Amino acid sequence: MKNCVVFYFSATGNSLAVALELAQCLNAGEPISIPGSMVLDDPYQPLTGADCVGIVFPVHRAALPEMVRGFIEAMPVKENCYYFAVSTYSLFGCNEFWDADEVLRQKGALLNYAASVHMPGSIGLLAADSLVTAKRLQHVHWEVADIAEEIACGRENTFPRSFKGLGRLVKAYTEYRRRTISFKVGTACTRCGVCAQVCPAHNIKLDKDGAPVPFRSDHCEACLACVHWCPSRVLTAFHPVHSRYHHPAISPEQLNGRFWESADQP
Repeated sequence: MKNCVVFYFSATGNSLAVALELAQCLNAGEPISIPGSMVLDDPYQPLTGADCVGIVFPVHRAALPEMVRGFIEAMPVKENCYYFAVSTYSLFGCNEFWDADEVLRQKGALLNYAASVHMPGSIGLLAADSLVTAKRLQHVHWEVADIAEEIACGRENTFPRSFKGLGRLVKAYTEYRRRTISFKVGTACTRCGVCAQVCPAHNIKLDKDGAPVPFRSDHCEACLACVHWCPSRVLTAFHPVHSRYHHPAISPEQLNGRFWESADQP
């Protein structure tokens, strides 16, 4: 494969960490943020001349994140291009690869290869500084290297598929979660703006005093990046998490790529 492009969607930094390692192994250049590229006039310009396209994303409620689904639905495809997907999960996946393959097939392509990487729990089942978390992260490097080798060889594989009925139920729940989630900002907020910086949907604004104003809307991805990255731990969601986690090697400035900053300029 001569020209490989890797896109990613990441809330806690897990998927970005995997995308960075994967892109390095495949000589694919810098992985491209899906939320960051979506603010550009042509989000798909990097696909020009690509014969290998990969998408790295977290499993959200056992399914494909809605922003990733929308990105694939609008993505131009080529008949002879090799498409792969890598998901990161903490508990289990369900329909994420089936969903991606279904969308691609409707456009005249298919998902050639798919693999999952087990990561520390972004839903807070493990503390970021626990020994279990550290050991799990140690294994990621080798898992990604094996995945990259198979992709470089053009390997094709089958991937887990669940019942379509279950998939529909998961999607309905995801939509309900996105439409009903709400946030609260505590009085100890330091007005650092990290929550607005990491939100993939630009769903958090800062008021004239620099205080975050999160709002519930159809744009919310319900990824809880804002909750997990809040340095003061004062931002909470109506649907609570057991603890807060973000990847120790990733900074909030990295999450949505260099495009995000430019999107806020006048």
